[in-house]
Amino acid sequence: MKKSTKFMSLLCLSLALVAFTFTSCDDDEKAEVALKFDKATVEVAVGETSTVTVNNGTSPFTAVSAATDLATATVDNKKIAIKGVKVGTTTITVTDKEKNTGKINVKVIAAEEEEEA
Repeated sequence: MKKSTKFMSLLCLSLALVAFTFTSCDDDEKAEVALKFDKATVEVAVGETSTVTVNNGTSPFTAVSAATDLATATVDNKKIAIKGVKVGTTTITVTDKEKNTGKINVKVIAAEEEEEA
């Protein structure tokens, strides 16, 4: 009788372990993917706009400037429009639908003054 009880206990423990193993595997878990861009660094003049294209990831995208007083960013599909506001450097963080992120380094330079004719 003791052998039967030990066997049943071991069998139950084994089944519980197998069940735990299958339930701990989650198909929804996805590896984080770093977003890639056609330009990793952008130099833009104050008042001007430069466009960066997202090469991977899942739409929709959002773009947030670390310093909106230096540069702003707007999104149109896979295009990130970066506008220079004030001279300095900042970073634009782009996030996709799956919460993957990528960073664009931005250097805002002084606008060229028009030469007098």
